Amino acid sequence: MSSEYGARNKRMGSDAERYYAIKFREMGYTHCKTSRLGSKLHDDAGIDLLFLPFNVQIKAGKQVGLNASKELLLIETKMKELFPPESVEHNLPKILIHKKRVGNGKKRTVYDEIISMTFEDFTKLIQK
Repeated sequence: MSSEYGARNKRMGSDAERYYAIKFREMGYTHCKTSRLGSKLHDDAGIDLLFLPFNVQIKAGKQVGLNASKELLLIETKMKELFPPESVEHNLPKILIHKKRVGNGKKRTVYDEIISMTFEDFTKLIQK
């Protein structure tokens, strides 16, 4: 991977994290921040947005071979390594948001932003 390609992906990912932080603030989660701003530990655990009642990871652009199950499991594994067992993060639903890349000349649709989560976490979310 060229450094130019890597830099573009990093920028796209950071832009998407800021975009969704704004969206969640507009939904009433006024304290939502990106983990880059708020906590290196959260960022290292794959949690991209803070101060929400769930753990969110953002993927943006073309994600070749993106496996949502593996990404969600990685968040759980990293949280076990990085956070004490009593941390609230362990009890929050894990959500993966993929903001897909839209090709040249194509208009973005609702199907270009996809959320993945386990059924267990989905039930936690809807029971709140």
